[in-house]
Amino acid sequence: MKICLVLLASAATAMAAGFKKTALVQHNAARALHGAPKLKWSRELAAIAQSHTNSCEFKHKVDGDYGQNLGWSSGSDAVSAMADMVTETWYGEVSAFTQYGAATPNMGSFSDWGHFSQLTWKDTQEVGCAYSACNGAYFFECNYSPPGNVAGQYGANVAPAV
Repeated sequence: MKICLVLLASAATAMAAGFKKTALVQHNAARALHGAPKLKWSRELAAIAQSHTNSCEFKHKVDGDYGQNLGWSSGSDAVSAMADMVTETWYGEVSAFTQYGAATPNMGSFSDWGHFSQLTWKDTQEVGCAYSACNGAYFFECNYSPPGNVAGQYGANVAPAV
């Protein structure tokens, strides 16, 4: 029995490490395409994300001074592969953002590009992400500090691909 528990704990630790690495690598790869500096991993932001994803309540919950992206996957791939897919989905909104240089773009289409702009926001320095299994799917959350999507600051923080 002890051996089974140790193996399960080791597998969970390895999965979590793979998720963290994949999430950070994918974030920094997307940011590099837009000249944004690399993010550092924040345990505090990841702990906030873990607490929220554990609730399986898929809605934004920002209780502090941080930004947030949410994702949901019903795939059966490894968690790190799903983290890759979720980040790519957020970055995929790049085609919907066309108002580079505008201090405040047209917010009527924010739902089409808001994940992308947070992902590549230049002033953001830290990210912390987590996931939870919820009703046969996975709920992903990444929190960002300082937050992106700040009115009046888009022109200085969301750049076209270099």
